[in-house]
Amino acid sequence: MMDITGPLESLDHQTSLVNTFSALFNKEDFSDIKLIVNKKLTLNAHKFILVVRSDVFRTLLDTERWSDAKDQTVHLTEEEECLDHFQDFLRYLYSGSVTLSTVNVLPLHLLSEKYNVQELRESCQQFMLANVAAPGSSNCAITWQRYAKLTGLTQLEEKCLSFTTWNIDTIIESPDWISMEPHQLSALLQRSDLVVEDEVVLFQALVSWLSLHPAHTEEMLQHIHYPMMPPEKLFDLQAPGAISTYLHQESLLVYQVHLLPMDAISQRHDITTIPFTMRLYTSGRCSHLWDITGYQQMSKILMATSFSTTHFKLTTQWHVTFFPKGQSISAKRRRNNYIYRMGFDEVCQDNDFSTRSASVNNRDPAGKTHSHKLSILIYRCDNSVWFVGDVTALEVPHSGNAEFADLIPLLERDKYISNDTMKLHLIGETTWEKC
Repeated sequence: MMDITGPLESLDHQTSLVNTFSALFNKEDFSDIKLIVNKKLTLNAHKFILVVRSDVFRTLLDTERWSDAKDQTVHLTEEEECLDHFQDFLRYLYSGSVTLSTVNVLPLHLLSEKYNVQELRESCQQFMLANVAAPGSSNCAITWQRYAKLTGLTQLEEKCLSFTTWNIDTIIESPDWISMEPHQLSALLQRSDLVVEDEVVLFQALVSWLSLHPAHTEEMLQHIHYPMMPPEKLFDLQAPGAISTYLHQESLLVYQVHLLPMDAISQRHDITTIPFTMRLYTSGRCSHLWDITGYQQMSKILMATSFSTTHFKLTTQWHVTFFPKGQSISAKRRRNNYIYRMGFDEVCQDNDFSTRSASVNNRDPAGKTHSHKLSILIYRCDNSVWFVGDVTALEVPHSGNAEFADLIPLLERDKYISNDTMKLHLIGETTWEKC
């Protein structure tokens, strides 16, 4: 080997090389193949680039298998939703560059999966994971969840399902809501951890869906918790045709459960069944929105809040305390030295646990007919909009405190803080037992 002792200089002209290949995209110059997609789109291409970038194209363009080799054409059949984005996909093969959006990411993932373009496929998956929490008009969580289930993208499926369950108000405003498949909607309506303002809001959204899927009217209406509807909102509620008849049949029970004591209602109805069960209602009668501001400069202090909830004829007062940054606890330690053998020293013990505790007060302190649960929605700010990012729950006894040791672990806390604010939503749930 020659011993090089003179000056050395490393050249890096990769950008120029990439630009050169990018300039060949869909150009007839030196093109040796034509791609005809769904008999509608024709693109000039270069076999060398296709086979280098995709082993599927390598197999497809093997001369022994290529039926149209003499004509130098390849007829491709793609999903119809991919047709408008195939040109972007092909450009990516030439340049390694593409701008992802909620509109094109799914077609590009489909194409990258089909042609085994691994880097693009993984980038599309990461984009979807990062943008499940998109505002209503551009939210695709329902579509992405359905696609993820079909293609085995478990992490994406779970994230979409959690977002949909905890942010149904956003989903209702998205185009996805009307296009939701019946089995998907049925499963969603049967969830007790569905976060929604109240049952009337959910009912109105269902009426909108049923306007395009009338064959599923009876199946879907049975999943509404009619006794949980606020009676004052029921009075002005409008519904078409068969839905109005169904609502009228249930309306008497709505007024009864808000006027009569539960022991009277329980003589005719099983109040432990699903229709009498609370979802995670964010209306003022069931919850309290708690904005914790000035977080960055905050010391390890105790914060407290109180709110009341009304469930049928029962009013419950909730008392909640929270250490957003942890606690500084003073403790006494016995002296143990040769000079001072008696007495105690004050010792400060710090921790970073965001501890919360809760207690309740209502008309039935013995707890013979119901139990309590405090659910906390923890918000995240994504794309400049606050969404529910996590939910925790705590069983609260009729007497004494219930405590959660660490609501938001320190290593995860930053992702729940935006503009120096942490947002929590406290929801007081009541679960009825047989009288």
